[in-house]
Amino acid sequence: MITLFMILLLLMSIISVIIYKRTNQEIHLVLTIFTAVILVIWGFAVAHWSIHLLALLTLLCIRIPVFAPKIVKIRN
Repeated sequence: MITLFMILLLLMSIISVIIYKRTNQEIHLVLTIFTAVILVIWGFAVAHWSIHLLALLTLLCIRIPVFAPKIVKIRN
C-alpha cells in the first residue's frame, strides 16, 4: 500500500508538471511542489538508515559555490 501511494504521488507530480508547462495556471505548480515535498518526506521516513547515511555523506562532500566562504580584504 505504501509503494502504491508513493507511485501515485509521483505520477500526480509528473502530470502536474506537464499540465503546468501547457497552461498558464499557477495551481499546478503549487500542486507539483506540494507533492514533491510530501514524496521527499515520505521517502526519508520509509528509507533504510544506510540511505540516510549515504545522503548525509553526499551532502557533506558537495561544495556549493553559493555557500563557499569569500575572502574579504581588510587592508589594501
